[in-house]
Amino acid sequence: MEKEEEILLFPIHFKSKIEKKIFIEKDLRIRRITEKETKDFFGIKVTERNENGFVIFSVGKGFSFDSPFASRYLNYEIFIISSQFILESKNVKKVEYFQQTLKLYKDGKTGISFGINPKTKGIRFFYPIPFYGKEIYSLDEDDIPKIKELFNEIKKTKNDKFNLMIEKFLFALSGEGIKNEHRFLELVTILEMLYLGKDRGEQTFKFSLRGAKVLSKYLSLDSKEVYDNMRKIYEIRSSISHSGFHKDISNYLDSLIYYTRQSIRLFLKDVSIFSKENLDKLCVKNWKD
Repeated sequence: MEKEEEILLFPIHFKSKIEKKIFIEKDLRIRRITEKETKDFFGIKVTERNENGFVIFSVGKGFSFDSPFASRYLNYEIFIISSQFILESKNVKKVEYFQQTLKLYKDGKTGISFGINPKTKGIRFFYPIPFYGKEIYSLDEDDIPKIKELFNEIKKTKNDKFNLMIEKFLFALSGEGIKNEHRFLELVTILEMLYLGKDRGEQTFKFSLRGAKVLSKYLSLDSKEVYDNMRKIYEIRSSISHSGFHKDISNYLDSLIYYTRQSIRLFLKDVSIFSKENLDKLCVKNWKD
């Protein structure tokens, strides 16, 4: 008789007014963290949080286990001990899918760093932790059906290209210790995989035009603006590759993250959008400013 898998608890931090349990699937749900769990996992009792849910004051010694996050990166420690929710699951693979879902759904600082077996106290760490974002992640009731839909798209996808792209995407959105140059190169590589493939010659033009045409057609973005941004993004990428630096990296990183996120989501919905034939067909249409 096979041993039944035990439920693992994964602390996660984001903002939400939702109080009820959120079922992503039957064996994957989110609920509020309890005071006891905060004490057991992080060795503290929270006495005050700020408007983003970050712990301001607490009582206790801190992490109650040997954590690579505590002491190495202060922002990691504060972020993790501020977790207001628990993701419950017996299936670690589904937790990975959910992590991918959160980061592909929208921008925001969140991420699953580890899970705990409440019976054995065993810990499973996740690397990298994609908690990069300008603002703390937030979820409302209206987001849940869309989160479930995207989760199911990811779960049913059996595509090696997607697996590589999402791995690069999560690395690019890692938190501490990752330079923006690394983020930039990883994200542009994903867009190259989608918009250039094996094509050679006139790469900057094809990269920019194809990206502009796809994102304007499927997301109604301004094609000229996307084209100009994509040209600049590719220029920055080339500069980083050859000299390790470009002064405009921070000015275009947010646009690059957005274009990459939306392009991956389009790929999930319809791989054929990014076939050479369809990209070429889309680009021979008359240019409209």
